[in-house]
Amino acid sequence: MTNTIGTSRRLIYIMLLLVVVASVTLSLVMEKTAHNIRRNETPLLTKAVPQLRYLGDFESAVLRYQLALDKRFTASITPERYQFLESMGRGELDASLAQLRPSLGDGPELGVLREGYLRIIKLTPEFERNVDTNPAATRRVLIAMNEDVKRLRKDVDDMQQKVQDAIYEQGRMASHSISWITLLVHLFDVLAVLTCLFMLYHVRARVRVEDELKHQAGHDPLTGLAHRRSFEARLAALPAQQQHVVVLGTIDRFSRIIGGFGHAFGDRVMIGLAGRIRAAAERSGGQVFRLDGANFAILYQMDCSGAEFAAAMAGLRDEVRSPYDCEGHEIFTTLSLGAVSYPRDGATPEVLLRNADAALQAARKAGGDRLVPYSQQLNAAAGERLDMESLLRHAVEREELELHYQPQQGLHDGGLIGFEALVRWRRNGQLISPADFIPMAEESGLIVAIGNWVLEEACRQVSVWQAETGRPVVVAVNISPRQFAAPGFLPHLEELLATSHVDPGSIELEITESVMVEDAEAAIALLHRLRALGFRLAIDDFGTGYSSLAYLSRFPIHKLKIDQSFVRNMHSVREQSAIVQATIGLGHSLGLTVIAEGVETEAQRGMLSGWRCDEIQGYYYSRPLPADSALKFLEGSLQLQAA
Repeated sequence: MTNTIGTSRRLIYIMLLLVVVASVTLSLVMEKTAHNIRRNETPLLTKAVPQLRYLGDFESAVLRYQLALDKRFTASITPERYQFLESMGRGELDASLAQLRPSLGDGPELGVLREGYLRIIKLTPEFERNVDTNPAATRRVLIAMNEDVKRLRKDVDDMQQKVQDAIYEQGRMASHSISWITLLVHLFDVLAVLTCLFMLYHVRARVRVEDELKHQAGHDPLTGLAHRRSFEARLAALPAQQQHVVVLGTIDRFSRIIGGFGHAFGDRVMIGLAGRIRAAAERSGGQVFRLDGANFAILYQMDCSGAEFAAAMAGLRDEVRSPYDCEGHEIFTTLSLGAVSYPRDGATPEVLLRNADAALQAARKAGGDRLVPYSQQLNAAAGERLDMESLLRHAVEREELELHYQPQQGLHDGGLIGFEALVRWRRNGQLISPADFIPMAEESGLIVAIGNWVLEEACRQVSVWQAETGRPVVVAVNISPRQFAAPGFLPHLEELLATSHVDPGSIELEITESVMVEDAEAAIALLHRLRALGFRLAIDDFGTGYSSLAYLSRFPIHKLKIDQSFVRNMHSVREQSAIVQATIGLGHSLGLTVIAEGVETEAQRGMLSGWRCDEIQGYYYSRPLPADSALKFLEGSLQLQAA
């Protein structure tokens, strides 16, 4: 587009320059032509045209003079009348010759006229002597005079023709000059019209580009929806006396679509979903804006607590829930929505957006696919969450983190087979539940630093226990997906083994199935390198992730851990009981050890033992213990084994 605009501008400049040059050239040519016409026409007007008229007057005077003599000869007039006419005729002839002198000068042409005039005048005395006495002699005089008149008229006609030819030639030249000027004017007009048409086209194209830029300045280029700045401007212009609802929404787990099929596919899906959201919102009078990524905003003019708004939200969510087919792939999506009422919950764009975002985050935290209306408690919770995240960032350096160790029991002999290291945060003497800070650490990325500290502390504790008991101890450590995918994960483990000198077989790394979501092949390669270093590997929370059995069969792991959500209700829910049994059978068929977590009752232990589960972990055997208590538990277990 930039090249096209630049070319158009250059053409306009060239055409305008041509118009200017043509205009100046035309003006000069017209001025020169007009000067030539004036120069050539001046002699015609001052000499030729008067000469033509005076020649006519001279010829008329000759004829009248001859007529006077003819009338005297035929006695048509009295002698007195003849004398008057002859005297007047001679005066006219003298006057005509005098008038011709300025145009003819004293050249031969004027001489010819004067000689002819004098020949006629010389015959007059002889005519007057014989007119009354000798008719025959008079007739001879008249005949001679008639011949002289004929010759003189012929000379006058030749002179007149010569003057007329000169006049015609000058007229032809003037007509040619005028035609040349007319052609130049037409050419100039054509050039001017073409320039104007091109300028009109360029102006129209420029207006179209300006309209497009104006539209782009206020709209998202991908979906065509108005963007964030337009949304904020719209909020700032809301009338205070009307109720509106501001809804922020996000497409749940849209990053999985991009991760699975790429950004280009995600853009095409986004265009289709944006069209659906817009259509559904506009059916209820809503105006849709795209803020960023998978986030949208919708503005309704209605009451947040009314049935009309509830119906609008239901229609919107149903529209997005419908399967979306894109290039042969069936895509299922849901919306998380946060709603805020104007002006009740905020009168400025900043406040409205902050409150609506707090409601949206609450909807996402609750699992998505739901609408959460704003309440003041949401802001308080968001503020507390920000404060907690800030404190968590300093927890490692302030030595506020500690590890508790939950014993794991082997079902074949009831003995201790190891511990699972569980991180705890002690703030101002109070333990903060992992459920409150682990998700926050995952979301913010702090889990990488915390996970590294847990590994270091677990290795240190293993070294201490082994030095005090003289017996090997296995400690399982949870590895988060973000920590597993961090570029420094493997180098950190290699450095840790080199500095702590701990036996890698004493550390069991528990990973979740979700490590395969981004790049399964890279995850499998990393697991092989970890196993080559001597670490024990386990799949944690088995059955709750996204892996397939095809990938599971390729994992170089030692153990499967059945998630406590299946163990908790397996005695009452037949389906969960079947899942636990199937998982135990699957693990054994793959040559893996199977451990069940969350075992709290004798009945659960008995069912798992009957299904030949290898190990258990849970409150039934022991709660998580501080390091000192875990050491005592370890020593007691060793004493029992020795006994």
